[in-house]
Amino acid sequence: MDVLPRQSADAVVNMSADLLLLEKYPHPEHVRFRAFAWSVPAFTFGVSQPWDKYRAEVPPHCQLVRRCTGGGLVSHLDDWTFALVIPASHPFASKDATATYAMVHGCMAEALRSQGQPVEMVPSAPTPREFKQPDQCSVRAEPNDLVRSDDGRKVAGAAQKRSRQGLLIEGYVWKPHLPGCDWSRFEQDFIASLGKALSSPPVQVPEPIYDQFDHEGTWAKFNSEEWNRRI
Repeated sequence: MDVLPRQSADAVVNMSADLLLLEKYPHPEHVRFRAFAWSVPAFTFGVSQPWDKYRAEVPPHCQLVRRCTGGGLVSHLDDWTFALVIPASHPFASKDATATYAMVHGCMAEALRSQGQPVEMVPSAPTPREFKQPDQCSVRAEPNDLVRSDDGRKVAGAAQKRSRQGLLIEGYVWKPHLPGCDWSRFEQDFIASLGKALSSPPVQVPEPIYDQFDHEGTWAKFNSEEWNRRI
């Protein structure tokens, strides 16, 4: 598993970096992972969700950018965020969303519990669930999301995009719900656990170099009104 350097950037750069990681990575056969931070106050929202609704809810000084993955509105004002790409050739790339979320959040739970954090995964529903709009992803927990085991508050969630290149999972952990967590230690433990689950030992790699046309074009997409306001 290629582990990229931690990056801090605005929402446009971060969302374009995730899509490049899926579609244009120089070593497409590798599992790859990036943890990143936010240089400006930002929110992101799912690819199929309405711009106008969320723009009215998000403070005017905050960036609002449409993700290429699903889900609803996510605040990045105080979270720990990552992107994971599983290439199409990997056995996990063909598993359904329930299995991939369970794998990722299981690794996350293991890393958090090693610090004594009280977390658990939401169990899968025994019968089909009623469809509900994603809305505030950081509030409403879905099956295999991570919650506190003592009070049920949602701790972590994720969304994904499948393509012929593989599977992109974008996820976050809401830090205020986990007081006392050592985030540097968590990052290392989470990466190690993912490496075991995917049979792909972590290797630190430099920031990838993309074709300038691909880099600029992807940035322009996430920065455009055509993309962000299209629904």
